[in-house]
Amino acid sequence: MKKHIKIEFPDLKDVEPTIQEKELSIPQEVERKLGLVHPKKTPAKVKVFTFMKSVTAEDGAKIPIVSKVTIDENGNIIKSIGN
Repeated sequence: MKKHIKIEFPDLKDVEPTIQEKELSIPQEVERKLGLVHPKKTPAKVKVFTFMKSVTAEDGAKIPIVSKVTIDENGNIIKSIGN
């Protein structure tokens, strides 16, 4: 993941992220509406790494730089967003 940050968000390469663990699942009500039928399984566990940094513009304004990278249980990146 560090390689991904260095390539996609080089301004954040030296920032230590905050880490949040989440469980992702589709509610049964939504599954019924969509007509999805599959055996009940445990929710997918993911980790969301949030990289944040603030920089100062020439006019003195503070500009936040934020990137979030979500990885699955196997360490694969499943989502990456940032500005």
